[in-house]
Amino acid sequence: MIRVDKRYFKYIIICFLLTAMITLFIEGNQLLAAKGLTEVPQERGLAAQLRVKVRNFLLYSKISHLAASVIDNKSYQTRKDLEEIAVNLLSGTKFSKLNIDRSQLISDIGYKNGRVYLNLSNDIYKLDVFEHFLVIESLVKLFADLGGVEDIQFLIGGHKGKLSAHLDITRPIRVRKDDAKIAIIIDDFGNRAEGTDSILKLKQKITCAIIPFKDDSTEEGEYAKNLGFDVIIHLPMESELDRPNWMGAKPILTTLSNEEIRSRMEEAIEDIPTAVGFNNHTGGKATADRRVMKVLLEVAKQRGLVAIDSRTTPKTVVAQVGKEVGVRVLERDVFLDHKKDYGYIREAMLDLAGRAISQGSAIGIGHVGPHGGNVTALVLKNMLNPIERAGVEFVGISSLINNK
Repeated sequence: MIRVDKRYFKYIIICFLLTAMITLFIEGNQLLAAKGLTEVPQERGLAAQLRVKVRNFLLYSKISHLAASVIDNKSYQTRKDLEEIAVNLLSGTKFSKLNIDRSQLISDIGYKNGRVYLNLSNDIYKLDVFEHFLVIESLVKLFADLGGVEDIQFLIGGHKGKLSAHLDITRPIRVRKDDAKIAIIIDDFGNRAEGTDSILKLKQKITCAIIPFKDDSTEEGEYAKNLGFDVIIHLPMESELDRPNWMGAKPILTTLSNEEIRSRMEEAIEDIPTAVGFNNHTGGKATADRRVMKVLLEVAKQRGLVAIDSRTTPKTVVAQVGKEVGVRVLERDVFLDHKKDYGYIREAMLDLAGRAISQGSAIGIGHVGPHGGNVTALVLKNMLNPIERAGVEFVGISSLINNK
């Protein structure tokens, strides 16, 4: 029997305790990475500052990195790769015009179980909204080619929160290779309404939603397609407000038989043969009716059309029925011109860009005519270029059919 000198027990116990402490340290790191960041104190004060310092120490400190390199070498190597990629980006020309110290833009980088933790400097608040878009969009695409990285959790000065009123980065954002995409649908084409010519002169791709059975419906559809724009049918449908004059000719009513609904849908398609899909013109009542939507979506499936739900009611069943029928349904994210006001539309456009960056893509709906017209056209003329320079792509709705 081997006898162990009692003196060595002390060293064994010390080694055991050190191992336990390091393990606990790493487990704490994992716990914070997985759960602890879901609630970050937004209040000021010593207690809040202490919690932030402790979290940052556990996630980012050199001791944490050293322990992680021993216990979890794969994660440690990934983190080192992340740091190298980030340094190359910050030292390049992409952010050269930013009026801050680029070397301090990213304070710390952490990694655990497919998630990158980027702790940004408070200096980022010195940038304007378009620069915010550029920074976040660039970082979201930065690590897409690095194996094992799924998403990014952004922190700012150790806190998790909105970067601005237009860009919410509180939730993790999935990394992606492609630019964020925005599809802008402009409703109420078909009768040469106010703003039509200005919007058709935009160089960015938009989608023209044309009301059928108007004097210029077919012609405008062909003209828009020849310009390279997507065309969809802006199908008149029964609203919850009971205003028949809003619905136009041959609207889809909940009182119609299945045969009449099918017939009117077919006629609308024949009137605008260039259409790749349809959305609802008004239609709060009809889009909440399962029977009505089933008939419409069955026709859409037969004719190879995608459906876009303008979401004019929270009771909508379009997506549910579309899944049952087997039709791709896209949904509106932002109405751009609830108010025909330049400032309001500009803010809505910024919200749309922020959503596209955080989600990967987003759909906005505006109008020609009295609901938006020349004001909406002017906002788009002034804002699409700077948003595009931030790395966001404007696409027709057909580009989102297989991506959203």
